[in-house]
Amino acid sequence: MHAWLDVACPWCWIAKRRFEEAAAEFGGPVTVEYHSFELAPDLSADYLSTEVEFLQRLYSISANDATMRIRLVTSTGARLGLAHDFDRVQHTSTFLAHQLLHHGKVEGRQQPLLDALFSAFFEQGRDLRHVDELVAIAQDVGLAAEDTREVLERGQYAEAVRADRRLAADHGVTNIPTYVLPGQPPIHGAKRPAALVESLRKAAGLP
Repeated sequence: MHAWLDVACPWCWIAKRRFEEAAAEFGGPVTVEYHSFELAPDLSADYLSTEVEFLQRLYSISANDATMRIRLVTSTGARLGLAHDFDRVQHTSTFLAHQLLHHGKVEGRQQPLLDALFSAFFEQGRDLRHVDELVAIAQDVGLAAEDTREVLERGQYAEAVRADRRLAADHGVTNIPTYVLPGQPPIHGAKRPAALVESLRKAAGLP
């Protein structure tokens, strides 16, 4: 199956954790390939803001409305053991981080790398614009620093990130988080585990 996420999307982190709970409850084999989908692909490479400022920009809402959204995410994530520290979040372009995820996929480390990037962004407030920062995160999950630096500086996976966005359109994916299971319409949003278990059973041809 396929999923489209962004490491700067708080509901994507929640969706991933809920899907993992559903997969554990389902009990059968589940393989997920994660694809790139930037929340704001138009951000410049040097863009940097607080989460409140970013939400105001993205959704054209007030600072108060943005704060209310943040509180909902924080409380929902906390129930799943996720610590969204929005006072530390530095919102920026995730284009380079998505290139790193493609490198991790090729090297068989996509899943732990995705978790590490979520933690780096939402728990640690790390600035994902910088190659040095991303190389350090990659090293933490067992990727070679020299190779990682080379692929990021060369932009080796830049087109792969763009291709994922086109693939999303082919699958009817218009927003994130979204999971696509065989023979079923896209599952948009951070659905609760019970609904996801039902979808997994349908995909497996189980009653």
